[in-house]
Amino acid sequence: MANKITELGVLVGYACNFACAHCITAREKREKLTSAEIRLLISQINKHTVKSLLFVGGETSLYVRDINTILLGIRKLDATKVKITTNGHFAITKTAAKEKILSFHRLNSVQLSYDKFHAEFLPFRNVRNLYAACKDLGLEFSVILTIESPLDIVYAKRLWGVGKFPIGIQKVLQIGKAVSNKNAYVFPSFDKKVLKRSCPNLNRIKYLPGQGFSICCSLLAYKHADNFTHTSLSKHLRSRFYGLVSKYSFGEIAHLLNINVKNLEPRYSHECNLCEYIFKKGRQS
Repeated sequence: MANKITELGVLVGYACNFACAHCITAREKREKLTSAEIRLLISQINKHTVKSLLFVGGETSLYVRDINTILLGIRKLDATKVKITTNGHFAITKTAAKEKILSFHRLNSVQLSYDKFHAEFLPFRNVRNLYAACKDLGLEFSVILTIESPLDIVYAKRLWGVGKFPIGIQKVLQIGKAVSNKNAYVFPSFDKKVLKRSCPNLNRIKYLPGQGFSICCSLLAYKHADNFTHTSLSKHLRSRFYGLVSKYSFGEIAHLLNINVKNLEPRYSHECNLCEYIFKKGRQS
């Protein structure tokens, strides 16, 4: 089963030096990987020969030492693609950006979080500096752009003025600060096409400090961890939750769990919202 995994995402810790209004995790949350969890991750990565690692936060550049400890424990590191997601705060100059990038024992790809929320804290010159540093060092560079409404896609135009690189678009979910700030993406009506879709995180697993491994990188893992995370990759891959999510569309899962998905609220047009709804209902039935 482990050969189905194309990427393991590791949330190294929740500490961050930004306070974005949409953040999925509360800034006050300070948990990070323990020494035991770092040893567990190294063991699991070596056991399952994970070929791609994505480190996220919090802010990953605050956890270089922990990330390097993991990387130094991987037996086949040369065959492992290593990526980070960052807010780019350190890219005050191109030289400063290079220094931070080179402080990682291995790094192949950098993904910058940039949108109207991050723009409140990150000068746009940092975007240019980080892109230029990655280009000079031969690293892949991309941006993840989170939107509250379709109008926010205008930020992509400014980003493309920096250079040619992939921009991933994701919608603000109703979790974390987005709940109190009421800035989750609003859908006009329920889109039935979502019932034919599958989890967008298929073949990727995430590890959350103090919780465990899960295919879910969103609502179920953060809000209902006891039921949807596991202490080893093997346990999670054998779980009923993983079996359902990895094999069936959301509509099929709802049918198997005998969940009524007719006339749903517009917010369930988002895969993650719908997934949480189905599995919460499934536990109650």
